[in-house]
Amino acid sequence: MELKEAVWHISDFTEEIQRRYEEETTVKESFHYNTVDKWFKDFENKGIHYIQRVADKKVYDDLDVDIAIFIIKKRSQKWSLDAISNVLSAHLEVRPFPDLKNDEEQGLSEAQVMVEMGRKFEKMQKEFEKKILHELDVKKKELEQQLLNRLPKPKSDEEIRAEKTDIMISTVRKRYEIEGEAIEEWNKLPLEQRVKKVGFFRTEEDLLKRDNFIREYVKKYFENVDR
Repeated sequence: MELKEAVWHISDFTEEIQRRYEEETTVKESFHYNTVDKWFKDFENKGIHYIQRVADKKVYDDLDVDIAIFIIKKRSQKWSLDAISNVLSAHLEVRPFPDLKNDEEQGLSEAQVMVEMGRKFEKMQKEFEKKILHELDVKKKELEQQLLNRLPKPKSDEEIRAEKTDIMISTVRKRYEIEGEAIEEWNKLPLEQRVKKVGFFRTEEDLLKRDNFIREYVKKYFENVDR
């Protein structure tokens, strides 16, 4: 049996009948492809209408579209599927069941061969795209790893703590060193600037003034370093 020019598998066929029904009636209907498949299985089981096969897979054409739209219209009028099957052949052309012996002798028609070739090509294309995507993903991961290898190795928590401890110790040592320099500079000042009177005939070192001198000296040093 020759296939018509346009054929669909069940999922695409379901979308096609929904689209055509909406164009014809302006009513949008939605069906799962399992529901549509059940309609046609019921007709086949009752010997009313045959669905064509290509490589053991059902394919649907414009004749099946007309039948599906007829079913949808009747279902919207609350008809049961059994009632529809009783009147289907009186309203529409139905496809007779093939002579299996003749079909085996004749082999696949040209249209069937084209459909099967298209199905195989689509499968090959999907496998090729999948392979390319996998290879690109592998290359991406390799490049990411190469970039990571070029980056400095992240420091461990122990290394970070050790660095902070070294910085703290170094800072404290430097502070002591600068305080020592400050004391030396303080001692170079004239005596009258370093002492204070504590009586008529007695003087002593002005410790408060000395501490302020040392503090300011250290402060100025670290301010210059931060710059």
